[in-house]
Order: sequence, then C-alpha cells, then structure tokens
Amino acid sequence: FSHNIYMVTILFTRHYDMLTTDHIEKIKALSPDIQVLIEEDVLKVIADVDILIAGRFNAKILHKATNLKWVHALAAGVDRLLFPEFIDSDIMLTNSSGVHPIPISEHVLGMMLMFTRGLHAAMKSQFQKKWKRPTPVELYGKTLGIIGFGSIGERIGQLGKCCGMRVIGLKTTVDRPTEYADELITPDDRDILLEQSDFVVLSLPLAPQTTHYISLPELKKMKDTAYLINISRGKTIKEADLILALQSGIIGGAGLDVFEEEPLPPDSPLWDMDNVIITPHYAGSTPDYFNRAISIFCDNLERYLKGAPLLNRVDKKRGY
Repeated sequence: FSHNIYMVTILFTRHYDMLTTDHIEKIKALSPDIQVLIEEDVLKVIADVDILIAGRFNAKILHKATNLKWVHALAAGVDRLLFPEFIDSDIMLTNSSGVHPIPISEHVLGMMLMFTRGLHAAMKSQFQKKWKRPTPVELYGKTLGIIGFGSIGERIGQLGKCCGMRVIGLKTTVDRPTEYADELITPDDRDILLEQSDFVVLSLPLAPQTTHYISLPELKKMKDTAYLINISRGKTIKEADLILALQSGIIGGAGLDVFEEEPLPPDSPLWDMDNVIITPHYAGSTPDYFNRAISIFCDNLERYLKGAPLLNRVDKKRGY
C-alpha cells in the first residue's frame, strides 16, 4: 500500500457544513499515502478514486469509476445505492451501522412515552387552550416487539427493559444470547410477536423481502390497543393498509418517522389522525452523527489498509 495513492472522495452534497478539518485529518492520519478529495463534481475525479464515501452514487458514476474498490455509505440503510450495475460488480459496500442506535432508540422511547402518557393528546389540548386530561397508562409490564434486532433494535430493547417492559426480538438468525430481550425469535414466528406485543417497532433494512413486510394481514394479528412504530424505511409498511387499520380501529395507533413518499403529501389522512405521531424522518439525527460515522469509516479503513476483513460489509444482493 505504501507505494500507492488512495483517493477517498467524500461526497457530502447536502452536508458540507458537517464535514470538518478534524474529520479529514482523522482519515489522513491513518497513512501518509492517503489523499482525501472533496469534490462535488464527482465525474471529474472518479476515475482515479479507490474508495468512495458515498453521499451520491449511480450507474453514470460507476461507469467512470475504473479504479473503485470500495464504497462506504454514511448511513445504515443502503437501498438508495443498490442499482443493478453496482450489485453485479465486485466493488465492496459497507455501511455505518452503529451510528444510529442511541438517537433512534431514544426517539422510539419518546414515541412510546407520548402514547402511554397521553402527551400527544395533551399537546393538542394545549394548542386549543383546553384543560382536558387524557387517561395515561404505563410502559411498565407492557410487551415490546422489535422486528429487526440488530444494533438499533438491541438498543431499543435495552431502553425497553429499563422501563420494565417484556421484550421480544425478531432477527433472521438467532446466533447469540442477549440481555436486552426476554425472547428471540426468527421470521417464521413473526405472528407470535405481532399477537403479543403492545408496541411493535420496525427496525428493518429495506430489501425485496422486507418491502410491505407489514400489510393488512399482519396488522390484523396485532392487538387493537397496540401501537406500530416505524423508524426504518417507509416502504416496509403498506401505507394504504396502515391508514385503513388506523381508521377502523384494527390497531391503537402509530408512530411514524418514515413514509412511502417523503415528504408526506399534505393530503395524506395520517396528518389529521389523533392516534398518529408524525416526525419528518429525523429519528437518526444527532449532533454526533458525523463524528460517529467518520470513526466507523476510519476503523474500517485501517482494516482495509492492513488487508483485514471489513466490518459492516453489505451483501448487495440481499440488501443488508
């Protein structure tokens, strides 16, 4: 490696204000042979780039990326990067899994507390200057079902356990024990989670097998008092079915940070529902986001320079 120049192109087309000199120096400190380029016109430099930190990536860029060996996503979800030509290539893809567990888990906890303590209703009463008391309940003793028990799901489970909740975690492979779930199940037993949970949280990557993972049949298996919380991707839920379920009382309510179409259209019925909490896709936002994302990348870059296997390697065909 010491005889090669590695150009790391950092594409923050919407986030230049978050990239600091310290971030760049942290990357360059790993080897004197690293060259960091910040270039909005990606096509102008991509032919010489070995590693791409991708804020933007498409087939046109890939076609000119003759030296590209590794693409790193600054988010955990990579569905926006998975176009056919890239999937079929030998270029490695990694993500920033690990950057989101703290802010997203706190966001989920906030939504659950709003529902149980009636805070969403109290806020509406405040705006109307009405002294109207909701009927609060407790998280304590409730069952929290987490579909997608990865690093984010496990952190959500940890906070749930702190509140005295029973936690059921669903993951593709139950390969290790965890203190943050009372029960771990595989997708084959999804109905158990849906039927028993007072809160169902979606923490899934978007892939063909998770698109519309929750639709009307799954919603009908939930308790009519249960809440569905989605902090993954909007398309993991069939939104029309969710609207029907909310309107007809099939489930108790929903906390939604993501939607099939974003921004959520003004004519969506979800805006006016008393049993819905809407946040505009910011559950993962935190002032520490870029510090954590760059640290995750640097840990992997050090491995790359040593020829060691990369962490957070994405199976491009599976989508996660």
